[in-house]
Amino acid sequence: MLCGIARGNRSIDGTFESCVLYNNVRLCAPISPPRARAPETNPRTGYRPINGSVRLCVDSLRSIHNETVNVYSHLVPATIALSSNGFLHQYFRSRYPTASLVGQLALYVYLTTSVLCLGTLSIYHTLLYHSEAYSDLWGYLDYVAIILQTIGLFVSGIYAIVVILVSSRFQSSCWRMLRLSMFVATGHSGLLPIIHAASIYPYARLNQQAGLGHYLVEGLTLIIGVVFYATHFPESWTPEKFDIWGASHQIFYLFVVLSAAIHVWGILSVFDLIYKNPRC
Repeated sequence: MLCGIARGNRSIDGTFESCVLYNNVRLCAPISPPRARAPETNPRTGYRPINGSVRLCVDSLRSIHNETVNVYSHLVPATIALSSNGFLHQYFRSRYPTASLVGQLALYVYLTTSVLCLGTLSIYHTLLYHSEAYSDLWGYLDYVAIILQTIGLFVSGIYAIVVILVSSRFQSSCWRMLRLSMFVATGHSGLLPIIHAASIYPYARLNQQAGLGHYLVEGLTLIIGVVFYATHFPESWTPEKFDIWGASHQIFYLFVVLSAAIHVWGILSVFDLIYKNPRC
């Protein structure tokens, strides 16, 4: 729920706030921070005023504000993932001309769900200050998109392992740690089939045939990102200094994107091994 963010000369919850021009764009500093975020670490400056216009929200992509990094840290990877689907089609045809469609689909599914997830998140951060209704709608779609990408991750991970083995009440800030815990638990539940495989095969073989090392690095990357997000470092140490650049939320997103890149790298390495050494 958007609260305490500028609408005209007043914020949604009725408290006053000050606005300044930054590169010819009006940015605001609410007296009462949005209750949807942790009040002790919420950015204090750099807010776009509520405008009720999709066009104005899109126009804000050309300016600098406290959601700029969040928008582009999703929009750019989403664009890369979208174009990668077309590139991979040519890559598979030239490098693996006799590869099965099932193996290729494992990567296509992950990239497609990544496009949906990252694209939805970029739209969410773009339209965040359109209105409370838009913020709520795209906030819900945000969670749906994350689940879809998690499913895409499972599909690609399960593919590698199988080849080897033949509500709105939780959106408030008080449930923040629960949502973080669910994110970490859901993401790392994909390690369960790998743990089972590790009980049967040595690490060296799993690393070569299933990309176990990539999964471990990917999981570590996500954990590091969540630590930044949960501790609100560095803005909790120096308030306002990181409102525009370098906030914990932004760092978290960059680690999520990095983990996705590591996952794709791992899938490609496993696919190459499977293609050259078919087992079933």
